[in-house]
Amino acid sequence: MQLGSRTLLAWLVFLATFACLVGGLVVTLLVTRPLTTDALVDGAFEGTIWLLFATVGLVLTLRRPANPIGWLYAAAGLVWTLYIPWDPWVDQLLRSGRPLPPAARLAALAGDSLWALGITLAITLPLLLLPSGRLRSPRWRLVAVTAIAGTAITVVGWSLAPDPMTQTLQPVAKPFPLHGTAGAVADTIHWIGWGMLFACVPVAAVCLVLRFRTSRGVERQQLRWVAAGAVVAAAAPLMLLPLGFTGLVPDDVFAIPLLLSVPLAIAVAVLRYRLWDLDRLVSRTVTYAAVTALLVVPYLLILPVATHLAGGSGSLAVAAATLAAAALFQPLRRRVQDLVDRRFNRRRYDAARTVDGFALRLRDQVDLDVLHGELLAVVDQTMQPTQASLWLRPPAVGPRAPR
Repeated sequence: MQLGSRTLLAWLVFLATFACLVGGLVVTLLVTRPLTTDALVDGAFEGTIWLLFATVGLVLTLRRPANPIGWLYAAAGLVWTLYIPWDPWVDQLLRSGRPLPPAARLAALAGDSLWALGITLAITLPLLLLPSGRLRSPRWRLVAVTAIAGTAITVVGWSLAPDPMTQTLQPVAKPFPLHGTAGAVADTIHWIGWGMLFACVPVAAVCLVLRFRTSRGVERQQLRWVAAGAVVAAAAPLMLLPLGFTGLVPDDVFAIPLLLSVPLAIAVAVLRYRLWDLDRLVSRTVTYAAVTALLVVPYLLILPVATHLAGGSGSLAVAAATLAAAALFQPLRRRVQDLVDRRFNRRRYDAARTVDGFALRLRDQVDLDVLHGELLAVVDQTMQPTQASLWLRPPAVGPRAPR
């Protein structure tokens, strides 16, 4: 496929995803009664997540069209939004107690079964192909084929099984279920495909771990970004869920890092954008989290005492505590940053110490040859280039040369 055709296809997939989201909004405004603010906010929140997912796929397909990972994410975003224009209509029919027409049953069946295709497109296959878009070895092709076959078997088996659909507001009969022996066979096939589908996910994760263990250089740094995204996807919901229970943040805000951390990290890895800034990002995150905790906790503990000592002048106590926290922020940040760099960003810490030591020696160094060697050594230790050389301008000669 030519580059122009790939670009056109990438934009068509993205625009189809965007059209499904806009269609969902329009249908919600037209048919949902009563139309509440909560329904609009929930729809906007879900639509934003899928739109960001589709955007990641679009950027990857435009910048790296030969890498199939971007196309997989773009297709996953489209699959997960296909049912959105139909979902408000189906829900309103169920709320009003009216029978579902065949088109509504088909739409409900798509929303009830296409999740399996999304998992394979967005999780299993990218894990097998990261970061170059190629399998680690030909024998991993069996895992990819098993995942695709399991997805197809799951969708077909569930569509024909006699059990009602479960992703709707209430159980709804399928458009063309099988009964009797044929229905039992379809249900068994569905569970076999379900097992194949989910068995391939941890196997694909093992493939990524093995690739990381044998990786070097740029590939290792790419996989480190993916690992960082996985850590954020696992840790962020654990921190946001308690805040959701207390009402400080929306209940479902944990879905944002859970669903988007890994795709965003994969986008950075595949595009190689600021690939070597991961250590700095981790150290800065840990530093500001530690400084915030070290300032906020004493602030909350001292504020009631200061208010009591101020004799009821609460605003004065708050101002004093705030000024104290602001004054302590920068010195405390520098001290914590130094400690964090020693632990998490050792390369930066060692480089800073090397440069500082060279600056001290530079004051007393007068031998040009020694200075030449030390400067190249500092560049090699801090920047680690493949090669380095130093060019010195020859001294001026002639009548204008200083005497």
